[in-house]
Amino acid sequence: MTVVRSESTTDARPVGHAPVPALRRLLWVNHFAVAPSDGGGTRHFELAHALRPHGWHVTIAASDFHLHSRGYTRRPTPHARSAIAERVDDVDFLWLYAAPYTSNDWRRAHNWLSFSRSLARLAPNGARPDVIIGSSPHLFAARAAYRMARRLGVPFVLEVRDLWPESLVAAGGRRGPAYHALGALANHLYARAHRIIVLARGTGDHLAGLGVDRAKMIYVPNGADPAPNPHPWPAPRVPFTLLYAGAHGPANGLDAVLEAAALLRDHAIRIVLVGDGPAKAGLQTRATREQLPNVEFRDPVPKTAMPNLLASAHAGLMVLRDAPLFAFGVSPNKLFDYLAAGLPVVCNVPGEVAGLLRDSRAGEQAADSSPRALADAILRLAQRAPDALRTMGDAGRDWVGREHGRTVLAQRLDAALRQVVAT
Repeated sequence: MTVVRSESTTDARPVGHAPVPALRRLLWVNHFAVAPSDGGGTRHFELAHALRPHGWHVTIAASDFHLHSRGYTRRPTPHARSAIAERVDDVDFLWLYAAPYTSNDWRRAHNWLSFSRSLARLAPNGARPDVIIGSSPHLFAARAAYRMARRLGVPFVLEVRDLWPESLVAAGGRRGPAYHALGALANHLYARAHRIIVLARGTGDHLAGLGVDRAKMIYVPNGADPAPNPHPWPAPRVPFTLLYAGAHGPANGLDAVLEAAALLRDHAIRIVLVGDGPAKAGLQTRATREQLPNVEFRDPVPKTAMPNLLASAHAGLMVLRDAPLFAFGVSPNKLFDYLAAGLPVVCNVPGEVAGLLRDSRAGEQAADSSPRALADAILRLAQRAPDALRTMGDAGRDWVGREHGRTVLAQRLDAALRQVVAT
C-alpha cells in the first residue's frame, strides 16, 4: 500500500522515516482512533504519548473516515485510497482507507471490511514493530492486526474495547447467524493473543467464564489526567446545567434523558447533549415534537475544546441503554473526562460503572434505569449547595489522578508489553 504525506500537518512523512533507534516500536490498530483535533475519545493517542518516556515509539493505524461525522478528515475524496502518515506531537498516525457510508446498513460492514483490507495490504516502510495491538471496536480489524503480527513474526495483543458478540445484543441486535459467527471469531482471537487488554474488570471475569486464561489478561481501563485547575465554581448559576458529551447511538440510552428532561421541565435545569451519531436526528425531532426547552443539542467538538465545554457545566451526565453487558463490560471515556475536569456526575449505569462513581465519591447514582430515577438523581444533585458540589468535584479529580491517570495506566501497559516482547 502506498503511503502519502498528510496535507494537514507540517510534520507528516512516510511511516518508518527516521525512527528513534533506541525505542521499542508498537503498532496499535484501532479503526476508530482519532487525533486530539478530531471529535471523539483519544485513549490511544494519550496512552501512546504517555508510553514515550518508557521507551516506546507508537504508530496508531486508524481510518480518517470519521465514525460520527461520516466524512473523511484527511483524504480529499473516497477515490484517494493511499495511506496517509501524520505525526501529532510524538505519536505517529497512519490513516488507512475505509469505504464511506451514511446509514447503519450493509455499507457499514463494508466500511469495517475495507479498513481491514487496507491494513492487510500495508507493508511497513521502516523497521518492523516489536509488538502489535489489535483493538476491537470491531473484530475484523483485530483479526487483520493478528494476521499482520503473524506475517511479521511479532507478538499480538488483543485489546477488548467492545465485547463481541455481546455488543450486538446490547445495541438491539438478535442472536442470529452473525452473532454466532462473531462469537467464533472472538474465541479465535482470545486463543491466539499473547496478552488480552481488558478495559473493565467485569470483562475479565466474563472472559474467564468462557475459559480464557486470566494470566493473559491486562487491566488497562480508560482514564484521564486531572485538569490543572479545579472546576470554576462561581456563585450559583441558573439554570443548573448537565453536560453529556459523547456518541448519540442506540446503545447510549439518550431517549431516557429526553424523558427525564420532560419530567424536569418545571425546574431550573438544562441538559446539553454534545456529539453526533445515528440516533441524533431522531432525538432532535422528538425534543422538538415534545417541546423540551430544557434540552440543547450541539455539534461534537475536538478534544482541544473540551476543557472550555466542561467548564461551562455544573455536572456531567453518564448514561447508557439498559442492557446486561453495560453492567460489567464497559469503561466509559466520558466518566473519567467529567471527573478529571472536577465535575460531579449523574449516572444511570449499574454495576461496575456505578462502583467507579461510588469509589470516587463524586456523584449521584440513579436508583434504576428508568427516566424517573434519572430525573430524581439529577434533582438531588441540582439541589446541593455549591460548596458540596465543589467537594464532590475535588474528590473526583483526586481519584482519577490516583487510579486512572494516563501515567499510571502507561506504567502498567509498559510492564506488560515488555514481558510480551521478552518472551
